[in-house]
Amino acid sequence: MAGQEAGDRRRWVLDPLEGVGPLRFGMDRDEVRAALGEVSVSSSQAALDGSFRESYDDMGLTLLHVPGMLLAGVAVHAETGPQVSLAGVELMDRVPSEVSADLHRVARGQGVRVGVNRDGDPEIAAWGLSMGAVQAWETSAE
Repeated sequence: MAGQEAGDRRRWVLDPLEGVGPLRFGMDRDEVRAALGEVSVSSSQAALDGSFRESYDDMGLTLLHVPGMLLAGVAVHAETGPQVSLAGVELMDRVPSEVSADLHRVARGQGVRVGVNRDGDPEIAAWGLSMGAVQAWETSAE
């Protein structure tokens, strides 16, 4: 899936505090796997607190399960994951400052506060949204 054009990727909508795309928060692992279809887990990691992370590299997703194996969070890889929108705002493949400005506009219109996460990126707790921007580095074969 690496190197796919934005138009070739799945398109998902983030429903604040409900889910993203076909994934609903609170689903168990079997329900998640049924929703994702025929994909395999690339890696998984258990934490001491009983939470569990699963990566689906082919889909550009990392999922966080809380104790009881219930879905609690979805991280979407910007280059390989689905295109995600929230309230008409495209969250992927855009300049971070533009996404932040659009999220601030929508949040103000709904009377919701926008903060920043520990990395300085937009976070809207009322929607369960925390953004993360990273620099993509190109390497040459010189």
